[in-house]
Amino acid sequence: MTHASALPAQTGLSALSLTRLVRGLQFRDILMAAVIVVAASAVLHAQEQLEEWTQDWVPTALPIPADAELLTDRTIGSSARMFSFATAEDVDELFVAWETALQEDGFSIDQAPDELLERSIEFSGDGIANAKIVAGVTDPEGRTVIEIDATLQ
Repeated sequence: MTHASALPAQTGLSALSLTRLVRGLQFRDILMAAVIVVAASAVLHAQEQLEEWTQDWVPTALPIPADAELLTDRTIGSSARMFSFATAEDVDELFVAWETALQEDGFSIDQAPDELLERSIEFSGDGIANAKIVAGVTDPEGRTVIEIDATLQ
């Protein structure tokens, strides 16, 4: 014959089961935690994209603005590279600084004075057969799309 006796129920933290714990949390708290995790993931993903901008073919004389938002990034074959980004920085000042920095870094500016497009730089040198930087129209929010295309040597 088998005898069974009841044991006293445990109390304290060890007595809480995962099911009871989840039931105890309000739906609002769980939703808020999920939103925080998704937002943190988005920030980390954006930082990874910014770090990818420092491609080996982009001259170090061309620092990307801190507020830049990557729009496109393409590799075509073994030598064609393109990317574009939006920025709120003053594009005219940025282009003057980039052109000066490229010249000081040994790149040649390939544009003839009569061929100049407004807000563009054409250059070559140090592994780049030819490259062109073009700024689009600035939108009402003050952001401009800048496109950089290059053919590597």
